[in-house]
Amino acid sequence: MLWLVTDVDTEFDSVRFYGKPKYSADVGLTEGVPHLLEFFAKYNIRATFHIQEQRDPEQSILLRYPEVYEQVSEYGQEVSVHVHIKQADYAARKSEITAAVTRLRENGYNISSFKADWYFSNENTIRALEELNIAYDCSPLKNSVVGSMRWYDMPDSPYHPSYDDITKTGDARLLMIPITDTRLGITIHENKSHELELMKRGAETLAAVAEEMSEPVILYFSTHSWKPIEVDGSGFRDWEVRRRNEFFSFLSQYKFKSLTVSEAGQLWQEGGYRPYFLNLPDLLGNYRSLFNPLRHFWLVKNVLSRVYMLKY
Repeated sequence: MLWLVTDVDTEFDSVRFYGKPKYSADVGLTEGVPHLLEFFAKYNIRATFHIQEQRDPEQSILLRYPEVYEQVSEYGQEVSVHVHIKQADYAARKSEITAAVTRLRENGYNISSFKADWYFSNENTIRALEELNIAYDCSPLKNSVVGSMRWYDMPDSPYHPSYDDITKTGDARLLMIPITDTRLGITIHENKSHELELMKRGAETLAAVAEEMSEPVILYFSTHSWKPIEVDGSGFRDWEVRRRNEFFSFLSQYKFKSLTVSEAGQLWQEGGYRPYFLNLPDLLGNYRSLFNPLRHFWLVKNVLSRVYMLKY
């Protein structure tokens, strides 16, 4: 049983350039979002749009670009909340997330899912989310490191995390829904000739695993509102649009259930499924140079990720 979960981090274009934009307009919001909505409609794909909201009104898409919410709702896709928080402590996270969720609910958006910036959720985050009755956190990117979080030894499936270590299973009410193992390479990242081949191999791997499993196997495809846009904001990136179409055309050969984050979370809980770990290949490493340290997953996981964390 193969589930396809698709989402869009819908955020100000300045985020793309770490706060130092190469153009002034938010083309990802004004052009990228409508483009992606049409794309998902073309392929009958259910999608979740995690839309950036911050305490600062200048960083509120609802206040500055309300049409984004209207468009997502008109297409029947899920509206979710996406908050950027550098601080790891509970007070900062609770304050920023509460401001965002409250603003949305006061305007009629019944939010049940959340995604943190750059996949940086933590134990303080899930406590804050539960207090706000948010049911699903899909921040973790399996087999990656971000900030002080190492998303390695976590299930490949949805799971209820531990309040002490959210990479472990526990008794939290909130359900974590991880993004597909990054070493399968199912993402559009850069204009490299091998990328589509890698994406297809990753999808083939999960589809084959799903044939053998009684529980659902999730292929989680994640993108950004600005990703279809050229880096100078001048128009659409033809190679990205082409690659996305080729990949979803390729997926059409498989039998899968397309779901939003909340739909997947609800079906998982209703089915009473238990978390599991998969023995998946390191496809990404095969496409990197022998001299590139990132080729070697054991080195990335056990050494480089820990070195990266030292600055945190």
